Amino acid sequence: MKKASGFYADSLEMLLDTMCNVLGGIVFITLTLAQLVRHSPASNPEYEQREAARLTNELAAVTAANVVVQAQLEEVALELQKNRNARTNLMSLPHASQTDRKPWPVIVRYGQLYPLATLAPGISGHIRNTSTLTWRRQSPEPKSGQGEDPERGIIRMVEAFRQNARTNYYFVFWAYDDSFPEFNRAKETVVKLAYQYGWEPLPAKMKLEVDSGGGER
Repeated sequence: MKKASGFYADSLEMLLDTMCNVLGGIVFITLTLAQLVRHSPASNPEYEQREAARLTNELAAVTAANVVVQAQLEEVALELQKNRNARTNLMSLPHASQTDRKPWPVIVRYGQLYPLATLAPGISGHIRNTSTLTWRRQSPEPKSGQGEDPERGIIRMVEAFRQNARTNYYFVFWAYDDSFPEFNRAKETVVKLAYQYGWEPLPAKMKLEVDSGGGER
């Protein structure tokens, strides 16, 4: 897969770096507060109260900064959705000579895979996945705990492709931020099975809407 570049790469890397710094600041302040409480002289309670108040204010400021960073991350994701034509570098799309390939969308959330559709022997075309997804018009919502294991799920989908002589698919993953490790496991399995894939990261609060063909709107 091509490495993301431009607006997406710069913004996301900056936000991730900021969030790591914020987390480190929270840990440092918490440990400092604990040490002050433990080692400060018992004969100076006013000093302890002042230091505790100061550190509490600093911790509140860092927490507020973390909220701002999360909001900025969501704004970046929204901006990416608004400019899909400028983000084709996120997708590992088929070569120009393989334009007959079709996307097979899969949501990665709650540590599991949720394909938008299913294939079964004897069925012409694909059918909407209603067993592990709840559909509200064009918005699929994964059912927590009812998805598939990353490796086994990919293998099962590829087996269904082959049984139906429909090997002209490539995977498109919508990976929520709680499931990046599982997405990595899924994409590694896809590569081992000689399939192509693309992906798009989504924050936890992002509501996914798809068109009638299974593509993102």
